[in-house]
Amino acid sequence: MGLIRVVLADDHALVRSGIRALLASNGVVVVAEAGDGRSLLREVRTHRPDVALVDVSMPLLDGIEATRRIARLSPQTGVVILTMHDDPSFLGRARRAGARGYVLKDSAVERLLDVVRRVAAGETCLAGDDEVLDEPLTSREREVLQLVVEGKKNAEIAELLLRSIHTVRNHRARLMHKLGARSAADLVAAAERLGVAVGLRGTGRG
Repeated sequence: MGLIRVVLADDHALVRSGIRALLASNGVVVVAEAGDGRSLLREVRTHRPDVALVDVSMPLLDGIEATRRIARLSPQTGVVILTMHDDPSFLGRARRAGARGYVLKDSAVERLLDVVRRVAAGETCLAGDDEVLDEPLTSREREVLQLVVEGKKNAEIAELLLRSIHTVRNHRARLMHKLGARSAADLVAAAERLGVAVGLRGTGRG
């Protein structure tokens, strides 16, 4: 196999720096980095890498939804989810979104390198994934939900999504209905259950 080209996405610059150095010392080149899900999509579109190494919890667009979009945007790019969440539900969502690899952040270095190399070669490394219930939200609804949880106002969401405030209000109303939410706090709780923007309001982002 030739040189493996990777786009690395994590919202912590120190984490990215450490992973980049690790990969570089083992012959894997990081062609671009991203600190949020939207930047990740731009870098993948630009570089068409062999592998996208993606954190689950990122601002603006979470890693699971970003994975789903990368599968459409750049089918030749294998997504490897890198996360602290040792939870079958996350693994199941990652698989259904199109991820080809799943590595815990506390795994051995050799595990990460092995998965990156195998995914770059076209293999899938998702051992142990369990089925979970299908998510009730559309891709757009998940995106709006994350932005709501991050504290964005309707006008800010409309600007980010290039939609009218009326459209955003409709999305928000459907979210409230689908999730049985009566308040913003209910939406936050529902987002946590669905794995949307997990940890963004706390200290355990991963």
